[in-house]
Amino acid sequence: MLMAEGFVTAKALASKFFCLYSLLKALLSAQLHYDWGLRAIKSVLVVAGGFKRAEPDLAEDALLMRALRDFNIPKIVREDEVVFFGLLGDLFPGIDPPRKRDEDLESY
Repeated sequence: MLMAEGFVTAKALASKFFCLYSLLKALLSAQLHYDWGLRAIKSVLVVAGGFKRAEPDLAEDALLMRALRDFNIPKIVREDEVVFFGLLGDLFPGIDPPRKRDEDLESY
């Protein structure tokens, strides 16, 4: 699916994606609203593809990391944030792309 969204380094990124979701499922607390299945994976990949089309010059690993971070932050409970951000930092070292913000929405 990464290839279908236009990612050239899809194989390496898919490996990081799978590793992250496998570790999140194993290490985070059991919450009813956590979903690490195919529906969540597809949603993140669609968001990453949108980021790729909007900013084609940004590095692909930064785009995927942003999609994973921004898509999952709202559902991560406070107790699990340290583990979540630690895993992201380990899989995407030195990468911290700016958040995509909707200024119109935030003005309300």
